[in-house]
Amino acid sequence: MVGHRIVSSTSYNTSHTIAAEATPSGRGGVSVIRISGAEAGGIVGRLFDRELPGKGEHRFGRLLRRTAEAENLIDEVVISCFKAPNSYTGEDVYEISTHGSPVVTADTLSALYEQGARPAAPGEFTLRAFLNGRIDLTQAEAVADLVNASSRDAADQALKQLGGGIGRAAEKIGEKVMKLLTQCELELDFVEDDVELISRDAKIGLLNEALSETRAMLEGYHRSRRLREGVNVAITGPPNVGKSSLFNSMVGEERAIVHREPGTTRDTLQAECVIKGIGFQLFDTAGIRATASEVEDEGVRRAYEIAERAELVIAVNSVDVEPEVTVAEKINGVVIKVLNKIDMAPGEATDGFLPVSAKRGDGLDDLKDALYGAIVKDDRITASTVSRERHFNAVSKAEERLRSARRCIEEDFPAEMTAEELREAAAAMDELTGKRSLDEMLEGIFSNFCIGK
Repeated sequence: MVGHRIVSSTSYNTSHTIAAEATPSGRGGVSVIRISGAEAGGIVGRLFDRELPGKGEHRFGRLLRRTAEAENLIDEVVISCFKAPNSYTGEDVYEISTHGSPVVTADTLSALYEQGARPAAPGEFTLRAFLNGRIDLTQAEAVADLVNASSRDAADQALKQLGGGIGRAAEKIGEKVMKLLTQCELELDFVEDDVELISRDAKIGLLNEALSETRAMLEGYHRSRRLREGVNVAITGPPNVGKSSLFNSMVGEERAIVHREPGTTRDTLQAECVIKGIGFQLFDTAGIRATASEVEDEGVRRAYEIAERAELVIAVNSVDVEPEVTVAEKINGVVIKVLNKIDMAPGEATDGFLPVSAKRGDGLDDLKDALYGAIVKDDRITASTVSRERHFNAVSKAEERLRSARRCIEEDFPAEMTAEELREAAAAMDELTGKRSLDEMLEGIFSNFCIGK
């Protein structure tokens, strides 16, 4: 890992030893509590009834709550040791595996706090890994993405990023930028001396290589982001066209109430449907029609609101219902028009509608293909593909500055102008990986992590 210049966050005091539960809260077979910091060994050692394990070792024993008045057993535990600088955080780390009782977990944490540890803030263990040069900022974000992955493809993407693919690509671009920047500085400082400089064509060639690499990082961004975030899809249409039946069929379980009485759905239901690795959040909405009911009218209002916010809208009609309102024409955005209940009228003309039968499952695969195709083109995801808006903005800025630098060279502008564009490009790539970081950006990223990570 290439070291980076650290700008520490004001909200996290890295001199403290921190502790938190690393496994989900609740009851289970095992609960793991993580402690990191310079005093980790001393704090844990004062509670353990035997010698602490060494680097890479684990040891079974009893954890005791020791006070001036008494010595009480907390639990029989296993303690593992990970010594600096090769631990997750780059500091001394101990992990205490207790029985998975919320009472035992709470007592263990309380005893650690009494001995001098403090509760870890969200994402603080990963923040320390970043600040200690164990990972770059894109890898830190990948940790959160892996924890939150809702599909195998999303997990694979996070693992690629966790492996440092984005950071390595940024480093390669940075090396080319610094080589060019050095040449600009040489031209400025030794313009009249006999100093070997690379040719104009060689400079343009290096810039073209760097631009090709930034373009490769940006290609596939939209698919990559959707793998991570998912896609919101509103199912809309008039009453009794089978919206809830379609919702249930796509989700694969009976989530929504289905009844022949119009207006059964008044509030919005939500569930996920994974299509080719991408999570589609489906929203079953109220039937859209003119109504005198205040409750149903509120459901109609919410249906339109959700449809306007969604990336995709499935506008459902059916062969047995004449709609009062043509929903598809009232919605801005990408609309997939569906004609449901084709089992009731085989051979019915569809006229631009995708024919389906939510009851029998006819046409559902075609509908899923249409949803996937509306979102994903031929984007190819690689280990260096950016997946967050922050990444996209930083690489796009670097690309823009590199194009400006190339124009400066092609049009024989002064070397000072080229150098300034190159400095801005380098700064954008440093912002991507965290070599130059702002406190507010760090806090915004790590505050979205779970406690204990």
